[in-house]
Amino acid sequence: MKNRLIDVIFYPFPKIGQRVKCEEDKDIILCSKTGYTLYDDKLNFPSIFENVFNVQVITADFTFTFEVKGKSKILNDSRYRWNNADILGILKCFCSPDDRRIILPSGIHDYMLEFKEEIYSKIKHCCGVDEFRRLTSDIFIHLCKEQGFSSCKASLMGNLVDLFQKYFQKRKWRALDG
Repeated sequence: MKNRLIDVIFYPFPKIGQRVKCEEDKDIILCSKTGYTLYDDKLNFPSIFENVFNVQVITADFTFTFEVKGKSKILNDSRYRWNNADILGILKCFCSPDDRRIILPSGIHDYMLEFKEEIYSKIKHCCGVDEFRRLTSDIFIHLCKEQGFSSCKASLMGNLVDLFQKYFQKRKWRALDG
């Protein structure tokens, strides 16, 4: 039986920022090998959590907490940054990647996917890989509803996210089993 998500609690609440690109950012080289600039980084990752915070996930069977912070420093800045939502083609009919309501859910979901090994290690004794993958999608749905999407639209988007993870990211999820 599927474990039921009850709530997602933040402490302190995330402060979401938008990274503004400037012409001067093109002069700041972050990787001399590729020529990757600060401008490129802001273009690829337009959103940033301005603070470090904890996320507590409460399910019917267990509760766990993880801290959200960046892993790589960009100019001594270790805040977590992400690309908003990877919404492709026809799916943009449902939601724009820049819709303010999708920013927090996409940030938490992206963080959970980027750090899935670390987060899963905390709960693998009480949760299988498939259940954890589904839980990340349920958290996305829950946060979409909290941010103002209708239940129907949030569920549709979350289920599409879950199907993408299940079938197109299968290898990355199987790595957690090993």
